[in-house]
Amino acid sequence: MTLSVFQCKQCGTTLFPARYFCPACGGGQWRECTVERGTVTESTVVRHRVGARGDGDVHLASVVTSAGPIVIARLEAAMQSGDAVSLDVDDAGRLIGRAV
Repeated sequence: MTLSVFQCKQCGTTLFPARYFCPACGGGQWRECTVERGTVTESTVVRHRVGARGDGDVHLASVVTSAGPIVIARLEAAMQSGDAVSLDVDDAGRLIGRAV
C-alpha cells in the first residue's frame, strides 16, 4: 500500500495527516497525492518497549516526503540523516522506510 498526503485545492498547502480545514487558508477541499520517496532528517532506535516480547530494536526516523510533509517512519535498518528512502504502508498500517 502507498502513502497518501493531502493537498489543499485552494492554496496548494500539502499536509499529513488529513485535516478538516487547511491551516494556511481555511479551505476544506483536498486532493490525495501519492508519496513514494523521502529523505531521512533524524533517526533514533527504540531498544526497550513496554509490553514488547523480544522483537528487537525498532529504528524510527523523521522523513521529509517528496511532497513536503514530514512523517515518522519505521526503518528496516539504521539510517543516517540525508539517506533516501522509499515509503510504503504495511498491512498493520505502519509507515515503513526502506533504503533506496
